[in-house]
This record gives sequence, C-alpha cells and structure tokens, in this order.
Amino acid sequence: MSATLVEEALDAPEVPEFTQIVPRSLVIRRRPLQESSQPRAVQTPRASSQVRTKQTSKMANAKAQSVPVAQAKRRVDSGSWLLYIGLGMICALALAYLGQLGYSWGSTTLDDIRYGRPRTTQVDHFVGHELSSTPTHFTAINLKGQIYIIELPGGDPAHTRLLTGPRLAGPGIDLAPVSLDFSGDPHHPDLIVDVSTVQVRFHNTGQSYETVH
Repeated sequence: MSATLVEEALDAPEVPEFTQIVPRSLVIRRRPLQESSQPRAVQTPRASSQVRTKQTSKMANAKAQSVPVAQAKRRVDSGSWLLYIGLGMICALALAYLGQLGYSWGSTTLDDIRYGRPRTTQVDHFVGHELSSTPTHFTAINLKGQIYIIELPGGDPAHTRLLTGPRLAGPGIDLAPVSLDFSGDPHHPDLIVDVSTVQVRFHNTGQSYETVH
C-alpha cells in the first residue's frame, strides 16, 4: 500500500507554491500599432475665426490711425483759437481807431457849430473901461493859429482896441477854440486867454489891457 501511495505522489502534477494576482489598476493598456499608423486629421480654421482675426486687425489699424488724426485735430483746434484771438485783437484795434476818429469828428463838428470857422468867441463884461452902462464887448479870433482879441469899450466902436495874443503852431491848431475869462479886481479885472494848452494874461491898467510878460 505504501508503494501505491508513492506512485500516486510521483504521478500528481506539480502545484506552484503561490500564485501572484496583479491588480487591474497596474495593468498598462497599450494601443495597437495600427492606430499610430493612421494619418491624423488636420484642423482647418473656421470662417468665423478668420473674420474675427480680420476685424481685430482692422480695429488695431483704426486705433493706430486715430492717434495721429486726434493729434492733428488738437493742432487744428489750437491754431483756430490763436486765429480767433488774433482776429479779435485786430477788431478791437480797428474799433478803437474808428472810435477815435468818430470822437475827433464829433468834437470838431460841435466846435464848428459853437465857434464857427475861423474859431470866434464873443463875451460881454464890465471891465471899468466903459463910459456908459453898456458892458465892453470882446471878440477873440483864432486866425490860422494867430490869436487876436478885439475890445469895444462900452460897445463904442470909436474906441476899439486890438490885443494880439499868442501864435500857435501844429496840425489842426487853427481849429482850436479860444476861451476868455476875467480874474482879479472885480472893477478892473484882468483878461485871461486860454487856447489849446496855452494861457496868456492881460493886465487891466484901468484904461486898457497890457500883456503880462
């Protein structure tokens, strides 16, 4: 019986000592080589992406062009402001010049109405040279720059006296009016002659006038 057991033991298949089980997570899957040999599909850009690219480039070009345009507009605006300021100054000067001409013309016209041509001033005043109750009549004339004063004592032409006043020079001096005034003794006042920027005083002696030097 022992011999039989020995034979069965020899005929039995060999059993490995242990079997190692590999988990599925460690199994590396490999793609077949046929897939790598297949040609890959080439992705072509869509029409919408091309349109977006063109629009982006156009916007960039428009922005680049808008910068010099804005600078040019600023220069034009500054130049226009300077032009307006210059025109305003010219207009102001023209108005000032026209205003001076208008004032000069108006004053000359007013003097023409009041004093005539040649410029003549007439005054009646008691100066102590009268023989009656009639005041003495004075007539001052600007004759081409030479001033003359005619005195009629008491209005009597028989005792007319001529007083020579100052000689004036300058443009338009013949249009300067003459002003007569009296100062000093109320019974024998002195005669004051004003014309332009010149003043002359005639002293009253009681019978006539003499130039004060």
